[in-house]
Amino acid sequence: MTPEQSEHRVFLNRYYRAARPIYDVTRKYYLFGRDRALDVLLAAPWSSLIEVGPGTGRNLEILQRRRAWALYGGVEAADAMLERAAERCPWAHFQRAFAEDADYAAVLGAPPQRILFSYCLSMVQRRDEALQQALASVAPGGEVHVVDFADLAGLPGPLAAGLRAWLKMYRVQPLDPGWLAAHGAEMVFGPGRYYVLARWRR
Repeated sequence: MTPEQSEHRVFLNRYYRAARPIYDVTRKYYLFGRDRALDVLLAAPWSSLIEVGPGTGRNLEILQRRRAWALYGGVEAADAMLERAAERCPWAHFQRAFAEDADYAAVLGAPPQRILFSYCLSMVQRRDEALQQALASVAPGGEVHVVDFADLAGLPGPLAAGLRAWLKMYRVQPLDPGWLAAHGAEMVFGPGRYYVLARWRR
């Protein structure tokens, strides 16, 4: 682990340990597009999925409820959230790791058919490396899915500026559509370009 990763893990643990009790209640008011991303995932056949940054395990719980026969796993850098997700999803397999260093095949014993980043990639320090690691690790014929903050270009200027400033306080950097396009993503934007659904097929 690099010094930067060690410092970031300290930040994540401090932040999420405080936010964990109210995380799911508060996030539904601004982490839009998550259920839409889950619907997209469930519209196609697959039997194994790993979520990067599963948080409290909310998304994994919904997916497992709707596709109970699949294998599920999570890669989480924050100890505080890893504990919560493991408690909530005892049927899932978890790895304590950063996205750029994760050994995805080790989580489920084989490369996963789907990898999901839900409002996670915007907090990853080494974003390019994290995406490349996921693309290299997903099973042949598999897909990497992302739902996250977009460029907010469709929002009123003062609102977008205020939201960017607020997100920056928590080390969140919205995803640049140009960056996504340069990496070959298929993209669909939410209202106001508040969020983006991105997909890569291997």
